[in-house]
Amino acid sequence: MSPQQRLLVLGGNGYVGQNICDAAVASGKFIVKSLSRSGRPTNPNPQLKGLSNVEWIEGDVFDEGSRDDALKGVDSVVSTIGAFGSNEFMDRICGDATIQAVESAAARSVSRFGFISSAQVGKLNLSPSTPMYGYFHGKSRAEEAIRKAFPESHAILRPGFVYGPRMIGSIGPVPLQLIGVPVSAIGTRLGPVSSLLQCVPFIGTELSSMVPVQSVAQATIQSLLEPQEGKLLTAEDIRNF
Repeated sequence: MSPQQRLLVLGGNGYVGQNICDAAVASGKFIVKSLSRSGRPTNPNPQLKGLSNVEWIEGDVFDEGSRDDALKGVDSVVSTIGAFGSNEFMDRICGDATIQAVESAAARSVSRFGFISSAQVGKLNLSPSTPMYGYFHGKSRAEEAIRKAFPESHAILRPGFVYGPRMIGSIGPVPLQLIGVPVSAIGTRLGPVSSLLQCVPFIGTELSSMVPVQSVAQATIQSLLEPQEGKLLTAEDIRNF
């Protein structure tokens, strides 16, 4: 049996992050830890049994000391960091946070870097004053930094709306799949109707890029286990997991 790899998930206490942590533990291939400002999730999804085996580190990804401590002995990193707010705020959180983590990971000779990006990256040409510009611009900048620092050992995933059981505060898990599954079917399985909808800017991409959170988690973990290569996974690729 090959030795377990050490995986650091940035933002692992969030919705997608928790699922990635759980999938990594369930695989039996990883020793998992998470770095986030609040450390252990306040209301973890009770369906994700593997979360009890995650080391939850409380720290600021923008603090170099926190990053370096969390990266000690790590083989792979996955960034799930993202947030909504002003364009300046989103550009910083969705871009700079991961970029600084990439720089620290490369300096520590981490083997692989995974990133949860957005299906809209590369599809939109927004002005800096447009709402959501900072979110997608930040994600795009982070992708570029990852490809540069880890050209043959990155995995970038570009999902749209991610659906599945999700805690909303202390409520849940809320079954977002009850919305995601039928809407995704409208965007992908109705032949000419779906094709027409996909031509609508922004909305078309979202309708055709909805994916189950479990597929995002499995695609991420499997990508870290496969032979090293630079990899970009679209929503269609992610749904295969």
